[in-house]
Amino acid sequence: MNRAELDAIDLMLRDLNTRHDEIRHRAAFRGCTRELLTLQDELIRYLKAKREDLNGR
Repeated sequence: MNRAELDAIDLMLRDLNTRHDEIRHRAAFRGCTRELLTLQDELIRYLKAKREDLNGR
């Protein structure tokens, strides 16, 4: 198991689950809020699956 990779995934998940008002305001201004949130959800699902794979080794 690669502990550094798991730590990096955990940090990314924590960051993705944090509300970033500045980014959300920019997305709203550009009219892509829905797309931003969809991409964020996809990244969270991918990282959780990757973390499960690494823990299962």
